[in-house]
Amino acid sequence: MSNLIPASQTFVPVITGGDLGAYSLAREFHEAYGVQSAIVPTADNLVVGGSKITQLFPAGQMFDPARVVRHLGDVANMLQQEGPRPLILLAGYDHLVRIMVDHDAELRDMGYVFPTLTVEQLDQASLKENFYALCEKLGIHYPRTAIYDCAGTNQPIEEFVNELVAPDWHYPLIVKAGDGGAWANTRFEGRRKVHYVETSDELGDVLRKAIDAGYEGTLIIQQFIPGPDSNLRILTHFRDRHGNLALTGLAQVIVEDHASGLEGNSRALIAAADPKVEAQGAELLDALEWHGFGMFDIKIHQHTGEPYFLEMNPRLGRHHYYLTVAGANPSPYLVRELVEAAEHPPAKVTDGPAASMTIPMKLAYQYASEDQAAQLRAAKRAKRVGWPLRYGQDRNVKRDLYQRLRLTKAAREIDHVPGTMNT
Repeated sequence: MSNLIPASQTFVPVITGGDLGAYSLAREFHEAYGVQSAIVPTADNLVVGGSKITQLFPAGQMFDPARVVRHLGDVANMLQQEGPRPLILLAGYDHLVRIMVDHDAELRDMGYVFPTLTVEQLDQASLKENFYALCEKLGIHYPRTAIYDCAGTNQPIEEFVNELVAPDWHYPLIVKAGDGGAWANTRFEGRRKVHYVETSDELGDVLRKAIDAGYEGTLIIQQFIPGPDSNLRILTHFRDRHGNLALTGLAQVIVEDHASGLEGNSRALIAAADPKVEAQGAELLDALEWHGFGMFDIKIHQHTGEPYFLEMNPRLGRHHYYLTVAGANPSPYLVRELVEAAEHPPAKVTDGPAASMTIPMKLAYQYASEDQAAQLRAAKRAKRVGWPLRYGQDRNVKRDLYQRLRLTKAAREIDHVPGTMNT
């Protein structure tokens, strides 16, 4: 494979994944530094491909750690044919973060640079039962939770399900995997990233199917936090190598995707500010002694107004481009931290009006709350509305047609049912 990325480029972002998040990062590095990025997707596609700012190194399925590390070694060799240079390694999915942490020394020997995390830190952040225990310790709200261990429990499913009855529990309930990486590699009919169950029969059916499919992690069963998608929040922090919080960026979700496998993917976001939520996220990162980006999913309780922390992603979220639209492109934080070993500017906290979306504006208005609609109008007046996949410096006829098709199909892709998920 001939290199598109020139040898004169002093560093190369190497981004695993092939979705919106991967292209957004490539775009952000190009906006900030004019550089091209190496993308490692499972296969070529027009989200990250057909682009002037990316070179693709398809890896096939990326669940086997040895295979992933071997492929990343091949990529590193190709990118350093004319000499070593820093390769900023960025994971698009939680299970790829785990591979990075588990193979830290091996990957660094190849020339990769990335935030320093331990297995213990990752387990505390990304395994939901551990994360909720930390929230409990810090007095941070999280949904009422029960845990079913698909491998280690001797409790019959029927007995477990029968325990989740009134007055302590009531349906609907949310079911999601404690180990998102293992769940991504689990297959059964009707499997979703997040299950919304309205009866005990539905709950038992999900548990049985998961076990029969070979899933050996925990399943998290939670009380549904009432409220529509507009009550969801995304909070992103960057904590540097000295333990200082360099970036804080909060966004309100206008609408999420509710199609199977895409739950939790925000289709339209507006930048926001909430000092209480932001402080709680910072407290969690301090307790974890975190390094790098961390992203929290949060939901505001419809009746009490209290924020409930749903989970932490040990990486940038898929739809994080709201940060760039709001004036905080994440790529310089990575370059200063990992390549230049430079100090960051004074801590940045983003705010609106600013919006990022992968659906037409007309559709965003359809799902926005009254206040969110006003914020959208303000963002439009301020010329701070961004579509991460539509980049004026990366025009290509085939790619442009694909993006136009995606926008026209957006209503069907959302498959929206208001207020059905804690995602």
